[in-house]
Amino acid sequence: MATQMKRTDTHEGAAFKPKTGLSAGAYAAVADAMGHVLADSYQMFIKTQGVHWNVAGPNFFGLHKLTEAQYEDLYAAIDKIAERIRALGQPAPASYTSYGKMGRIRDEEGDGDADKQVSMLIRDNGLLCQTLREAVDVAEKNNDVVTADLLTGRLAQHEQNSWMLQMIVS
Repeated sequence: MATQMKRTDTHEGAAFKPKTGLSAGAYAAVADAMGHVLADSYQMFIKTQGVHWNVAGPNFFGLHKLTEAQYEDLYAAIDKIAERIRALGQPAPASYTSYGKMGRIRDEEGDGDADKQVSMLIRDNGLLCQTLREAVDVAEKNNDVVTADLLTGRLAQHEQNSWMLQMIVS
């Protein structure tokens, strides 16, 4: 994974200890893995919405509607991911700087070429799937079935997103 961010168990100076049955180190380890997922999910959201706004060409309407559904799903997922990090007693990363350090998905402007934009989204959904698989492994190794379940659902969604996008350019 990308650079790790330091995690603490405080919120505005008050200690927050979840005490939900995980081992002491599990909370920070799983939250750190979730931070990487949050970073890549946020970048994926921004890029998907950018394609939605800027795509042109013969597949415009279908791609416009597909990317709208995908970025709306990502928007809801981002909140759930961040709230899970908080439920683990850790602060959720909340800056473009931290997302840039933690994520695999890089910021870039797409041009108006629909095939290039779709290829970018296919590639980035694949990168997010890698990040999700690694985070699932961390959650499972730390016996955090709740987080593993959340991440597995997200993985299935991004595999589906990738498949749907591939059908546009194939």
